[in-house]
Amino acid sequence: MLFYVFSILFVSGQNVKPVVGDGIVSGRVLDKITDTPIEYVSIKLFSIKDSSIVAGIFTDSEGKFILENLPYGSYYAKVSFTGYVSKVVEDVKLSSIMKVANLGTLKLDLEKTGDLKEVKVTGQLDVLKAGIDKKVYNVAEDLSVKGGTANDVLLNIPSVELDQEGKVSLRGEGGVTILIDGRPSSLSGGNGRTLLDALPAGSIERIEIVTNPSAKYDPDGTSGIINIVLKKNKLRGFNGLISGNGGSDLVSGGEVLDGTITLSYRNSKVNVYGSYSGRYMDGYRNNYSDLTQSFSDGTTSGIYQERFGTDLNASNTFRFGTDFYLKARHFLGVSATGSMGVRNRTGNQWNYRYDTNGQLESRWWRYADDPTQQKNLDLNLNYKYDLKDDKGNLVIDLNQSFGKEDIQGYYYQYYAIDPLLALNDTTKQQLFNVESNNITTVQMDLTLLYPKINARVETGAKVILRDQGVDTYSESYDKVAGVYAEDTLANFMYNYNEQVYGIYGIFGQQLGKFKYQAGLRLEQAYQIPELVSDTIRIVNDYFKYYPSAHIRYALTDKSEISLSYSKRINRSSAPDMNPFTNYSDPYNLRSGNPYLQPEYIDSWDLGYANEIKKVNMTASIYYRHTTDMITRVKRFYDDNTSEVTFQNLDESHAFGTELVIVYKPFKWWRNTISGNANYTRFVDDNPNQNWNVSGVNWSGKYSTAIDFWKKTATVQLNAAYNARRVTIQGTAQRRGPVDISFEKSFKDGKWTIGARVSDVFNRQGFYLKVDQPNVQQDVEFKWLTRRYFVTFSYKFGKLEISNKKQSGGDGGFEM
Repeated sequence: MLFYVFSILFVSGQNVKPVVGDGIVSGRVLDKITDTPIEYVSIKLFSIKDSSIVAGIFTDSEGKFILENLPYGSYYAKVSFTGYVSKVVEDVKLSSIMKVANLGTLKLDLEKTGDLKEVKVTGQLDVLKAGIDKKVYNVAEDLSVKGGTANDVLLNIPSVELDQEGKVSLRGEGGVTILIDGRPSSLSGGNGRTLLDALPAGSIERIEIVTNPSAKYDPDGTSGIINIVLKKNKLRGFNGLISGNGGSDLVSGGEVLDGTITLSYRNSKVNVYGSYSGRYMDGYRNNYSDLTQSFSDGTTSGIYQERFGTDLNASNTFRFGTDFYLKARHFLGVSATGSMGVRNRTGNQWNYRYDTNGQLESRWWRYADDPTQQKNLDLNLNYKYDLKDDKGNLVIDLNQSFGKEDIQGYYYQYYAIDPLLALNDTTKQQLFNVESNNITTVQMDLTLLYPKINARVETGAKVILRDQGVDTYSESYDKVAGVYAEDTLANFMYNYNEQVYGIYGIFGQQLGKFKYQAGLRLEQAYQIPELVSDTIRIVNDYFKYYPSAHIRYALTDKSEISLSYSKRINRSSAPDMNPFTNYSDPYNLRSGNPYLQPEYIDSWDLGYANEIKKVNMTASIYYRHTTDMITRVKRFYDDNTSEVTFQNLDESHAFGTELVIVYKPFKWWRNTISGNANYTRFVDDNPNQNWNVSGVNWSGKYSTAIDFWKKTATVQLNAAYNARRVTIQGTAQRRGPVDISFEKSFKDGKWTIGARVSDVFNRQGFYLKVDQPNVQQDVEFKWLTRRYFVTFSYKFGKLEISNKKQSGGDGGFEM
């Protein structure tokens, strides 16, 4: 594949004709209805003399474009984007007297049929837009996630995986920073633990993946940033959407009910929007473990566990806000996003202990009931001021996020004194746990544009204050007194405080087909885990700088090559630093490590992007070097108990490649193929640990969709495969699903109905193998994944086209 990429680079490079001159053509492209910028609009400049293409470029995220180093002469420009009516700008002249031609703000109309007052939208966004530095996944275009959650959405994105606990990895590395609308949020469970399985897919507009972000963004995250952008209707007039989904596995129940309603009203002065999503899902969640240990005296001991349980997950998510388009160039937005959810897992676990001869030594049965209630609220205030003459903007963003999780645990354990006798001896325990999460984010960003030298300067500051607390109380049943009494199993208080103060500066410039950008971010950070119960307070105080650099070269108007570097950090999360042991399963314990140090990552990425008539391809080669790598380890004890905890390794190396191809052989057939492979090596000099291991990890995903019935119906197939991944103690593998979906629209797209089957072959699950000198363990997790869904949606409202000048900004700042 690498040979193929570099062959294309060489051939493409030979066809580049240098353009000489100092003329500049600039402008901005907006949606005529919503006054919002349109990204990836094609701008082509033609010579009036012979209609030959002189130069071309795509608009950026703010809809802006600048063509430079142009010879003097007379031109015309063509502006085009899928789903919009193309626009031609005549009589564009450049001369020694008029070196700069500013085309101003160009507004594109949606495609329409006939001379109707209402607009019929015929364009369709790609499910995946793969750029050279960012991938944008449009959730609404993917039929396979309807009725699902944010975690289901993430699983369809190239190089993104989740483990059995919902922790996200990107390109085979964990430590991914998850943002909601560009900000840290309790909705994402804070830094390192995700609650996204309670966030309905219907509330998400798109997901952005940035693998090597610039100094403008927080340096948190080993492998990059995942930004989940929630829906915010921007259409003119009064509009609404009602959708519903229902599903079942048709055998054991496993019902899913999902519904969303979205309303909005917008005119030239204000945009008011609101949405509600409700979701109910029940199913099963089973796991199996087979552990064998060898001891120095030559004996062995084993324990086999199998757990069969139920899993209920229900949530309510709401979002409402108002955008105010104030006097010219001023924008103010306020919004609130919240969720309330419950999750209840129950389980019956059988345990069997075997001696060195393989004979049953003891057995017992344990019942667990773990109900959880979650509440999260995000409040946001956003102000934007556009400088005159499109010379830049100032953005101020304030965000306050609150989260609370109440966890209860009810455990009953029955023992057999003799393994062949009936169970009679019992233990009863109760656990009550309250976790709180409070995140305050204040950010200011200033962008200054210098069109004459085609450069920009970005600078800003950010403060993140994170306070998290855990208060746990447990008690056991006293058989003599007949009451529950406090015990010492899990009684503790733990607080976690994190403060990050950062400033950054970036300078970028385009010189013909060559673009470069360099930036530096300075951060003072404090991580303070406090073991209140043990009166221990640990302060990690560090000041660091994080440089970044990006270079791009346009081989043609539709292909470019890039090289980027960034210094990053992965801070331990509050749960990972919580040292108190979780005893919900006495033979599979969990505890954190308050002495964890941050890991630092040097990330390099060489990328290539090429777009031709039917194929959009991006390919990259990347290398990551990590020092003080944070890793999850499993420790085993002589009584067959194990404990999952965290510690720092000396370093790791990851060298890999990623390929994404979007292929449209016909207008009615689109395909997305992606693959990621990397060689990873873990290095640790501790002689007591056999953790110097290495291996190749790879995964692939395929999605195909066919439109028919005059483009009013679509059938879609999604498939994923993950090979076994090397860990420091063995291997792990998440088995991917195959999904089939269908959707049909009626009444000019106002009504849609559909059906889908998730995990057709019922293979989705997670497998872990521990292979150490004295320990062998196989663990498997399987939950209800095959379901049959029916879906529907109804859109109502009116899309008004107005030639009146719109005041205000572009609808707010989005990452």
